[in-house]
Amino acid sequence: MKKKKISKSRRKNLIMSGLFFFLIGFMVFYVWIFNYTNQLYKEIDVLKREEANLVTQNRLSSVEIDRLARADRIKQIAIQELNMWTPPPETLAVVVAELKTE
Repeated sequence: MKKKKISKSRRKNLIMSGLFFFLIGFMVFYVWIFNYTNQLYKEIDVLKREEANLVTQNRLSSVEIDRLARADRIKQIAIQELNMWTPPPETLAVVVAELKTE
């Protein structure tokens, strides 16, 4: 069989075109990665803002719960709106009986 010899200029052109396509591919890959990371950073920013809003709402809700759960407020609603009343204090009498053992 005959081996075909590739001339130096042809070999140089193949190497240069290979490097050119590799460089173009690398640049496309770099732009894709750069765009993807920018998109992820934007999503992270949105999520951080949403987290800050939820933390603020949580704090406001905790303050509101504390305000609504105060004993004096509950007693006032019970008396005024539900017509409940506080019973007078009772006197507790404890009778101690002796145990008969036989």
